[in-house]
Amino acid sequence: MSEKKRVCMICGKPSEVSICDSCKAQIQGEAIDKKQKIEREVRIGPEMEKEKKKKG
Repeated sequence: MSEKKRVCMICGKPSEVSICDSCKAQIQGEAIDKKQKIEREVRIGPEMEKEKKKKG
């Protein structure tokens, strides 16, 4: 019987774990970028409302 090869679920390269370290790092980086973008939008939104009220 041949042993089943283990590969990364993302890139398909040989790996002992289900997601290799490079793919894991890339996914985490993308998640952090998205989180930071959302946090910036949340901070900008209330500031814009304050400016609208001052003008109005």
